[in-house]
Amino acid sequence: MSSKQCVVGIGEILMDVFENGEATLGGAPFNVAFHVHQLLNALSLGEAVVLSAVGRDAWGRTIRAQVAAAGMSTGYLANVERQPTGTALVFESKGGAGFEIRPNVAWDFIEFNDSACELSKRCDAVVFGSLAQRAEPSRRSIRQFVANVKGHRLYDVNLRSNTTDGVAGYNAEIIAESLKLATLVKMNDSELEEVCQLLGFTSEARDCEERISLFMDKLRVAFSLDAVAITRGPKGALLACDGKLLSLPDSELDQGLVHPVGAGDSFAAGLLFGIMQGWVPEHSLELANVLSNWVVRHASATPSLPEEIRLQVVGLVERAGVLTQQR
Repeated sequence: MSSKQCVVGIGEILMDVFENGEATLGGAPFNVAFHVHQLLNALSLGEAVVLSAVGRDAWGRTIRAQVAAAGMSTGYLANVERQPTGTALVFESKGGAGFEIRPNVAWDFIEFNDSACELSKRCDAVVFGSLAQRAEPSRRSIRQFVANVKGHRLYDVNLRSNTTDGVAGYNAEIIAESLKLATLVKMNDSELEEVCQLLGFTSEARDCEERISLFMDKLRVAFSLDAVAITRGPKGALLACDGKLLSLPDSELDQGLVHPVGAGDSFAAGLLFGIMQGWVPEHSLELANVLSNWVVRHASATPSLPEEIRLQVVGLVERAGVLTQQR
């Protein structure tokens, strides 16, 4: 590995199209890579890249231009001839975000070619999810790539079902095989319940906190995971890591002003960044909280890192660095 860190987000990249007609760059693996890239770049520590595919169409050109504008490489964004660029209609549904994700698009056909193989062997961490494994070509490529990575392998679960027709972009096999490949996993509390149900894990605990803790422990042990993170929306988050169970308190943000799209992705980015730097879990969790609290104030899942947040990150890096040296 080089002295500069390299993180890869492999999977879907798409345009989130909102009800008001606005469109922003999205896709969970890209979102995580975007935020990690901003952190690495701000501190001159390296870069994050996205490995995906777009169509030869207007949305594909828009994605390439916006990825480049974010200071990220487009060298691992393949052009697919016969499939369109991915899009997702995003709308409000029962107080949360609803999705309608277009099927049979470019990122369903990601290739594990010589260039991807070389990248998989030299990167320090990879982020992958469930949705881009819905089609066999990308599923095979993602698993080949992740299996090659010697560093951190973050499975950002992101269970996605179309809100209108209920078509799911995941199943038990995808989840189980992804957990086998992962060293770290992040999901929200409702996803935790569904994942454990699909995998056949049970708990007699009636208390919600105890139930979540038991399920986290079952996953950690069954799949030999280094860390399990559970986000809980306004109820904070939990992190099982280094033999500790850490928690974030309830959010103090005005929930009427919160935009949920991308919050979990920015949380995952902060967590992965801290773990990559060798921080104690408490500081990795703190950075995850800083990033997610900032992103939920924006409709876009990928707002540019402002100076205010950059300075918070620098201060945290300085404090965490001292603690890392003392360990």
